[in-house]
Amino acid sequence: MTRKEKTVQLRRLITTRLVDLIDRDYVLLGLPYYLNVGDILIWEGERQFLKTLPYKCLNEGYHYQESWRIRDDTLIILQGGGNFGDLWRFIQDDRLKIVQRYKNNPIIITPVTFWYENHDLIKLDAEVFSKHPDLTICARDAVSFEQLKKHFNNRILLIPDMAFCIEKKTLSKHIYGTGEGTLFLKRTDKELSPKAFSNSKAIPETADVHDWPSMEKNPLCWICYRQLCNCGNTVERYKRFRTISRITSKLSDWYFHEHCRKQLIHEGVNFVGRYRNIFTTRLHVGILSILLNKEVTIIDNSYGKNSNFFDTWLSDTECVELWRVQ
Repeated sequence: MTRKEKTVQLRRLITTRLVDLIDRDYVLLGLPYYLNVGDILIWEGERQFLKTLPYKCLNEGYHYQESWRIRDDTLIILQGGGNFGDLWRFIQDDRLKIVQRYKNNPIIITPVTFWYENHDLIKLDAEVFSKHPDLTICARDAVSFEQLKKHFNNRILLIPDMAFCIEKKTLSKHIYGTGEGTLFLKRTDKELSPKAFSNSKAIPETADVHDWPSMEKNPLCWICYRQLCNCGNTVERYKRFRTISRITSKLSDWYFHEHCRKQLIHEGVNFVGRYRNIFTTRLHVGILSILLNKEVTIIDNSYGKNSNFFDTWLSDTECVELWRVQ
């Protein structure tokens, strides 16, 4: 199957399996206000998918939570990603708080990867989620699906990653030239497997070795965003400045949504678009490469996230290969 055909197939699956669940106006929460472009691409895919539906995003997709907008019949959509478990615990903790707080609201968690190092936490999380009467958890690979079905008694669905919903026209405006040479995308965080380089001899010596640009150097937009946040936190200490603090908080939020989000997408797409051949330890560089019609080799991460996703959705896709970590 060609990369274009695969993209169309996965988009149809996402629509088929989600469209009946999203039947009203909604809020979009749990958004990635940080520098991982992969999670920003998930967010963009969610935004573009949701815009195809006849319902309104009540909080405009911003980070801040205006509780007064959330009534008992409001649908809550929580962003997914490779963070359901304890590896990136601060994200899971935010989900738990929202699920506990809004027990009267239907909630959908968009596609996630399941991974726990501490198995005792599985029971604790499952207990919290089980108390919600209308919670849907979407798994983005078959292994995560089986684990969620085994440990959680909520509605569990198997759905591809939401980044596949990004339209080609969104990506093409960020690319200059046809792309030449080879990129070896080597992630620099705790998901990098120490065994990821068993096949490294197959990577050309001339390959450029990088992580996402935003992970190597803080972009100016991020520095400005953090300054706005720090300003709001500082004035919040003084009662007479609480109004200014709220305004600053919303301003920083607007700035990230309207500027940082777009800039990170631009830099990420332009970065991958410069190359013809991609070797990547990051799943979303692999997904972006497919959307950009690049030849890509996906190298597994520390716990099998990339290989599980590949086996579930991509094994029949031309010019997309997998290196397993032994």
